[in-house]
Amino acid sequence: MSTLKLFKKDFYQRIGGLAEFDGKMVLDIGCGDGEDAKEIARYASNVVGLDITIHPNWKKNSHRVENLKFLKGDAEKLPFKSSQFTGIFLKDVLHHVNNPERVLKEIKRVSAPKAIIILIEGNRYNPLFYIHMTKIGGHEHLPQSKFKGLILKYFSDTNFINFESHFVPFINVPIFKAIIFLEKLFDKLHFLRYFLSYNCAIIYNDKV
Repeated sequence: MSTLKLFKKDFYQRIGGLAEFDGKMVLDIGCGDGEDAKEIARYASNVVGLDITIHPNWKKNSHRVENLKFLKGDAEKLPFKSSQFTGIFLKDVLHHVNNPERVLKEIKRVSAPKAIIILIEGNRYNPLFYIHMTKIGGHEHLPQSKFKGLILKYFSDTNFINFESHFVPFINVPIFKAIIFLEKLFDKLHFLRYFLSYNCAIIYNDKV
């Protein structure tokens, strides 16, 4: 197993796994290259990956995956009917859009009652992210408090998870496994939770 595959496997486990989407109609908003959507398709009945730009890997990732398709579209104006999806997945999307609240309103609109929504964002004040992603890369990640406030404004039934996870290229698998072990130790240290690299909201849509 490559370090990238090991990273993705561990990342999915840290958010509770993707089996939550078993048998569901899932929308992956801001799907990028479509790798996450392809993985979700192993569990879901159908998956739609949507992004503002077409990625050249979409064709490869949907090849022989009959329950997966990709569309170009705007997260702030989703081209779907209300209550169409029973599962929603977003990773590192909110800090890229012009109006995060409009995206959340659209998610609420297209998600069916009792749909499960998994929303993941990098933590602005993680020391590594702040230097590498915010100061150098210009990514305006959300602080934990703002992330939580935004989600709770639209979804009351939410479980928040904070965890440390980084992909480190160009190292071998045994060393990367040691890094994952250390990251899991960091997760258990309460005083570090405000600085852990990822904020995750597991939402059970309470729309009626």
